[in-house]
Amino acid sequence: MAHTKYGPLSGAPFKTVEYPVAASQYFRHDGPNFVYLDGSGHVTLALAATATLFGYAIIPKGTGAGTSNDYWLSSATAGADKVAVIPATQDVSYLCLADDTPTAAQAGDNCDLDAVNDGTAYYVDIGTSTTDVLIIQGRGVDFKADAGANDVVVKIDPLKIQSDT
Repeated sequence: MAHTKYGPLSGAPFKTVEYPVAASQYFRHDGPNFVYLDGSGHVTLALAATATLFGYAIIPKGTGAGTSNDYWLSSATAGADKVAVIPATQDVSYLCLADDTPTAAQAGDNCDLDAVNDGTAYYVDIGTSTTDVLIIQGRGVDFKADAGANDVVVKIDPLKIQSDT
């Protein structure tokens, strides 16, 4: 089932656009569902080495083509499913699960994603700054009452928005 805690923070006005999804993408209900568009224009889960982001996918409830309640799996046929995406051009903050406990001093730091496309847990990697796709806004507990110790609030780095030619 869809996670009620993680994702865009409420109160922020944002618009979504629906896009087709690449084949066999594992979107965890408790994961940071940042995405990019592949060469065919299909939404693809951003992984650890992804250098630019297109936006944040709003994942449907349920399992999709999968069988685990931990994630929604897109069809094995590219473009068969569609998801709503908050484009990276919008100024939205996201509550995400981090790989460690964030500190207030990390606000303003760049960080990366720690993810693979296999349905296992993935996180915002607050201790690594290689691709610098996200900017830490602060500890999740300072933004949302039900946030846990390892929750962090991030925004997409405006210098890392996908812009293909």
